[in-house]
Amino acid sequence: MSTSDQDEIFEVLEKQRQNQLKVDRILKIVLPIVGFLLCTICANLNWQSTLGTFIMLTLAMWAVSIWRLSLWMWMLIATLYCLVDNYFSYGTLQLSFLRLQLGCMLFFIGLAGIGRPYMDRWLLSSSK
Repeated sequence: MSTSDQDEIFEVLEKQRQNQLKVDRILKIVLPIVGFLLCTICANLNWQSTLGTFIMLTLAMWAVSIWRLSLWMWMLIATLYCLVDNYFSYGTLQLSFLRLQLGCMLFFIGLAGIGRPYMDRWLLSSSK
């Protein structure tokens, strides 16, 4: 491999890293806003649940999209959170409320985790 080929590869990798940092900066602002909007929709009817759901959603979406941790692990953590939150909010498991909260949270955590590589690819192809 010649030096010019190596320089070209390093240039492309540096451009990719800069684009990923740009996406990270955008997501650090957008994901808490999305977490707040979602917690008002899918939290149980008390302020503790709303606050906990906001923290859980924001942390989980950051973990899977910015820090790129395991999507399945964070979906499991969100499921456990929803079970505990539902139990403490109602004194027993209310499956209809649990289904709504869990479905909404898992969908958006999955969307953040699966969508991140596509955002990186889109930004890289649009900046050429």
